[in-house]
Amino acid sequence: MSSTPPPGYGGYSTRKPPPEGDGTEPPKKKRYWWRFSLASLIIVAVCAAATSSAVLLYINSIAEAIGTKENKHLSAEVEDVVKKVHGGAPQTILILGSDKRPEFEEEFGRSDTTILLRLDAGKNLISVMSIPRDLKVEIPGLFGPEKFNGAYAEGGPRLTVQVVKDLTGLQINHIVNIDFLGFVRAVDAIGCVYTDVDRRYFHSNVGVPEEEQYAEINIQPGYQKLCGRKALQYVRYRHTDTDIVRSARQQSFLSQVRHQISPLDLITDNHSLIDILTEYTTANIEEGAELIELLDLLYELRGAEVQQIHFPAELGPSYVYANENEIHHAAKEFLGEAGYQTQKAEKQEEEEKAERKKKRQEERQKKKGKAKKKPKKKPKKHTPPGGDELVPAAEIGEQEAEIVARKVGGGFPVFYPTRLPSGASFQESNPYEHIVDPRVYHLKDKDKERHGAYRMVGIFVPVYEEPNYFGVQGIQGWENPPILDDPTEERTVNGREYSIYTDSGKIKLVAWHRGENTYWISNSLQQSLSNEQMMGIAESCHVMLPKKKKTAKAGSKSE
Repeated sequence: MSSTPPPGYGGYSTRKPPPEGDGTEPPKKKRYWWRFSLASLIIVAVCAAATSSAVLLYINSIAEAIGTKENKHLSAEVEDVVKKVHGGAPQTILILGSDKRPEFEEEFGRSDTTILLRLDAGKNLISVMSIPRDLKVEIPGLFGPEKFNGAYAEGGPRLTVQVVKDLTGLQINHIVNIDFLGFVRAVDAIGCVYTDVDRRYFHSNVGVPEEEQYAEINIQPGYQKLCGRKALQYVRYRHTDTDIVRSARQQSFLSQVRHQISPLDLITDNHSLIDILTEYTTANIEEGAELIELLDLLYELRGAEVQQIHFPAELGPSYVYANENEIHHAAKEFLGEAGYQTQKAEKQEEEEKAERKKKRQEERQKKKGKAKKKPKKKPKKHTPPGGDELVPAAEIGEQEAEIVARKVGGGFPVFYPTRLPSGASFQESNPYEHIVDPRVYHLKDKDKERHGAYRMVGIFVPVYEEPNYFGVQGIQGWENPPILDDPTEERTVNGREYSIYTDSGKIKLVAWHRGENTYWISNSLQQSLSNEQMMGIAESCHVMLPKKKKTAKAGSKSE
């Protein structure tokens, strides 16, 4: 099996938790969370297009359901803190997931998810940015620092808008509020969502005292279809992840949803999405005309790439912290201000070049120190292609491939990386869970056809950071899974054709085909692998071909 980092490397272990739990401190009270937003799901779904009279009729049906008493109440509550715009102007929408339970005397409940969505047809821009619930902020009317989600508990959507505006400087145009049951039903209503799951998520309450229990989860790694409750478990999980990682996971899920909804899905669901929208969602939209304007804007943006803006936060012992200047820079990126994306990409490239130059200088200094004892003529040091600073890992990669090849069968070629980031390994098997990594499994496509698949889970721990998980995925006989729609770029390297998918200039996926089989490299949720590393890992992949079977007759040639 593959090697693992030394004990205590980065302060983390590569072992997965046993069935009795993952070893993290659970909350003192059992809590039910409103983890994600149906509204964001509905909004990005409609981005698919309004291309026929049937779709327009569907939109009108939604519009007729909008003018409810709850929506009018929310609109009046936030009237002085939001600024509505009309006529196709850019819109910034604040999406809230909140929890209010009748057994507790709470006016507003708690906010667990806060997502900002920017729609700007003039710039062909859709931006998404999540604000960590544990972010340290100042809340008007409260003494001393508080966690961000305290704004909702204290003053509901209105106070939350005020804090968001103070924090980011952004003007909010609409508010949407949703509960978790609506999310579950919406995912089921659209036929579930194919999701690229980065690692194993597991926790069991078996044998755990009730006061120490928290949400159970059991989701294997790899590309798969997640339905309502499984999808909710995935996007809400946080007990061994930080707020930052969870926000990245939510944004990744949202991006994958957007590519899996078609106009036909919307008009043939027998109004189930309309029912869910009206039952579980409130918004400061009082009239159908406002919704029609918003959907017109979404139609204009039907071909736009979603920019996932990562909130510039760092994890602390009690809070999540963020620098004011960095927040304002993220807000500029969220707004798509002219030149900012280019400046950010150029700065990142300069930093990476400077780091590579520094390491080359250090290597030259070491080389000079040894030169005195060596002949003048010596072989040149091999430099990895692309300057990606990956290290050889053919042995552990081949070990992973051999496990897959023994189990997958059916003449499925197995690709495996031969170069990885320094200190990286593959996640190992855990005897307590009775599974072996890499994962070898089957999944069904949209036509219900079954395909063999495998997932190698790579893990590395950058300095002072939590574990990062990247993936090597293979699927037999499925050439066009939804995740591979709309590549950013096509590139041919050494005869292999790659499809490259980016997010705000960062490569999140590199895919290729061999016959009808599909393979890809997934970046971590934190997108911590550089563009050069992502390409370097993909280009390093070797193939392990299925072993040929011998014919029954002695001395005959193999097939």
